[in-house]
Amino acid sequence: MKRNLKKLPALLLLTGILVLTGCSSRVHVENEADYQARSDQYVLTLVNTDTAALEAELENLESHYDDFEQQVELYPYIGGTGQKFDFTADAYVSMLTSYLDNLDDLGAYVGVKEYEGATEDSDGNITYSTVYEFEDHDMRMSLEYNSDNVVTTVTLDPVYSTGEIAEKAALNTLIGMGSVFVVLIILCFLISCFKYIHMAEEKAGKSKKSGEEKAAEPAPVSAPAAPAPVPAAPVPAPAEDRQLVAVITAAVAAAMGTSSDGFVVRSIRRRSGNKWKKS
Repeated sequence: MKRNLKKLPALLLLTGILVLTGCSSRVHVENEADYQARSDQYVLTLVNTDTAALEAELENLESHYDDFEQQVELYPYIGGTGQKFDFTADAYVSMLTSYLDNLDDLGAYVGVKEYEGATEDSDGNITYSTVYEFEDHDMRMSLEYNSDNVVTTVTLDPVYSTGEIAEKAALNTLIGMGSVFVVLIILCFLISCFKYIHMAEEKAGKSKKSGEEKAAEPAPVSAPAAPAPVPAAPVPAPAEDRQLVAVITAAVAAAMGTSSDGFVVRSIRRRSGNKWKKS
């Protein structure tokens, strides 16, 4: 049992290799020269057509794609020629788009570099690949043909060296990791700002609470005004003083020859240098 488990990874690896080899294996096609001629014709049409004209054609096809697609489907019956268009509408637009997108990486056209051959999928579709030489980078064209020998898929890709592929991979990795780190730094900065937001909220809450407490405090009561001073009641004179007043009043009334009812003695003050005192 243990020996079988040890053999399992090797069997899986061998199966994977066989599957990949089967998927990418080349097949012999009787009309290979026709595939080669058609690939060359399409590439020469692209490189010999002015770039501005290709861009204008692509823009026109994309603007009227539905009409173009219908025309491609009905083309054998138009004009009675019986000639079928080599591409589906989507494949033709895809060929123009791919070529124009990669034109800056290719440079000037040089010629055919290698016919890589044909492969066949489970549905019987044939894919024929050819490498064309350009000044800057070679270009691989892969055309997939259906059972009616119509091109349904077009792939145009520049061929990069191992160093260029590694450089692009490193650059993509650097950009991806740099973007992640930038986002993390921004998140850390935002998280660090939360404490200041919390402090500001607490300060605002304290200010609001202090304002409410001040509003709830009663108004200060003013101190009551001091009562007006009450005049002191007159202190009655002692009995001896009253007798003295009565005697003086009677004497004054006798001297003046009048009654004592007409005047009132209010105060008696001692005078200095009184003659009565000397006698």
